[in-house]
Amino acid sequence: MKIIQTNSEITLTKSNGLWLKNADNNVEIIQKDNETLIVITESKVFTIYCNHIDKENKTISFLKNGENIKIKLREPLDELLKSMGLEDAMTPKVSDVKAPMPGLVLEINVKAGDIVKKGDTLLVLEAMKMENTIKSPNDALIQSVAVNKGQAVDKNAILVNFD
Repeated sequence: MKIIQTNSEITLTKSNGLWLKNADNNVEIIQKDNETLIVITESKVFTIYCNHIDKENKTISFLKNGENIKIKLREPLDELLKSMGLEDAMTPKVSDVKAPMPGLVLEINVKAGDIVKKGDTLLVLEAMKMENTIKSPNDALIQSVAVNKGQAVDKNAILVNFD
């Protein structure tokens, strides 16, 4: 398994139920509890607290001595797909966003030509007196917005088309 943070990469192997850095035999890792590791090297001691694990995107956010750090994991299958030029093959492509329920379009936050990231708010749909934020399922370029502010829509009506 590999860990990627910014432009650096570390290869790990599993030993006694823990993933350890291959080249460092002078590193001791003590598991304090389910969310906390204590890492002891020749010159430093680190306390690492796990904040969030995103299994879908294979990322882990944690605190290392008070500093927020986010890393990306790449498993052997990911490495194989990358070597074959197919690293995005496992990511489903979505061509449009449909209304999950009937409702009224309260806000539209995007327009044709906008570039959105996964999780960005596309629009707000009111249904049963509740405001529902409709978010982008992936990074995309907005081809068109198929609805107008104040428009009533049925379930599965197309709201936004991606390029």
